[in-house]
Amino acid sequence: MEHLVEVTKPVVSNITNQQILYGLAITIPSIDLLTLFSPSEFEVFIQEWTSGYLYKIQGYKKVYRNSGAGDKGRDVVAWLDEKGDIWDCYQCKHYEDPLKPSEVWVEFGKLCYYTYNKDFTIPRKYLFATSKGLGPLLKSYIQNPKLLKKYLIQNWDSKCKKHITDTEQVELTGAFKKYVEDFDFSIVGFLDPLEIIEQHRMTPYYVPRFGGGFNKFREESITPAEIQDSELMYITKLIEAYSEDKGMHFAAPEDLSSHIKYINHLNRERIHYHKAHSLALFERDTLPEGSSAFEKLKDAVYMGVIDTVESDFTSGFMRVKETTKTARSLLLSGNPLTSVVEDDDKHGICHHLANDNKISWVVRDD
Repeated sequence: MEHLVEVTKPVVSNITNQQILYGLAITIPSIDLLTLFSPSEFEVFIQEWTSGYLYKIQGYKKVYRNSGAGDKGRDVVAWLDEKGDIWDCYQCKHYEDPLKPSEVWVEFGKLCYYTYNKDFTIPRKYLFATSKGLGPLLKSYIQNPKLLKKYLIQNWDSKCKKHITDTEQVELTGAFKKYVEDFDFSIVGFLDPLEIIEQHRMTPYYVPRFGGGFNKFREESITPAEIQDSELMYITKLIEAYSEDKGMHFAAPEDLSSHIKYINHLNRERIHYHKAHSLALFERDTLPEGSSAFEKLKDAVYMGVIDTVESDFTSGFMRVKETTKTARSLLLSGNPLTSVVEDDDKHGICHHLANDNKISWVVRDD
């Protein structure tokens, strides 16, 4: 018998701005997103992982991605020495379902065949990295190398013999058969998809791909005691502003020692400059190359303060103070760094713009 229940209004709480913009897609776990990748998306994901994690974090000497035909069963080659004699192999597979033994017998066949022929040395590790993980049967074989070897030999004629090369059939006979029988398959292992994602999380590519906000904290900025060569342009412009304000010539920071107002201001501005510089370093460490987020932020601050810079003031010192005041009040949006930008960063970016010679504090008649 039917039992009708009146439909009631669902109660939705804790709605975030991200949900307003992106809906519930923002809540899809990264492990589930990985399974939704197309083959081309998975290819790019692997490139991000290999370059960002294997090369930079794992510390391999060199990492190569093999995407062409005739790859000899090596998707990613990671060298531990300069010559590549000691290396790890990563087999990156994108399938609709968890990886099965029938799909990889030929890979084990290539591993044996090409190392037997000395095309390359036996890798230190031979690991599968897949979008859907490994099926239980393949996992059980990998966890029991003797079993893996037994079934590889049993499946050789159907899965390997005609599929290792296009030029010959590879018979499992004689010295080569003895080589396969003696091969140490304990080098074979696998990375679960979640493990790959956690490694990818350590790269600058994770946030743009999976979202969720920055997973690193900004380090506190440090202002060097000594003025660096990289600061000379904006420091010179500040000294010119002090000179115009005081009506006397200051040639160097040392000349300000008896003028407490200016020396204190200079010290504060250096703090702001280096605070903004720490934001540039944060971008370098957390976002992929080519994002240009800090440069775009500088452009946004420039457009926000240029009218103030070009206004009339009694001195360059007043122009500095009013411009940095304007910068601190800017509402910046649409930049990947927006969530970590502080008022001191916007203030300091004014001096980065001066350092780039995009703005000056003292107006000279041409």
